[in-house]
Amino acid sequence: MSRTLKKKKHWSGKVVECAVSWGNLGDFGTVVEVLGGAELGQFPYLGQMKLDVLVCHVGKLPYYGDVLLEVNGTPVSGLTNRDTLAVIRHFREPIRLKTVKPGASPAFFLQTLPPAAVSPEPHLFVKLTL
Repeated sequence: MSRTLKKKKHWSGKVVECAVSWGNLGDFGTVVEVLGGAELGQFPYLGQMKLDVLVCHVGKLPYYGDVLLEVNGTPVSGLTNRDTLAVIRHFREPIRLKTVKPGASPAFFLQTLPPAAVSPEPHLFVKLTL
């Protein structure tokens, strides 16, 4: 009568670490957009990036939407967007970033979909035709 439970993989096994630099083009915020933050009730995550400027020394480059966990060993989850950018500005390049892909929660998808695609009822999804 006992069933075998399927063991789920923990998200911490999907954490990606990389060391990036961006040359003399100002600060990190001019090359990589940092979105989210505690003031919005979100973890900080990466927005658009200028991939032609970013150089990855160790690991692999993060992707758009990846949640930012640490900057040079300093945890940034739970910080406001402004505080996250201040932590990033504090360090010289290259900086080490720890990121993880976001989970497939409906709330994240509702925030990233264009307004026309979001149903007025949050438990229903509208199929997009591209």
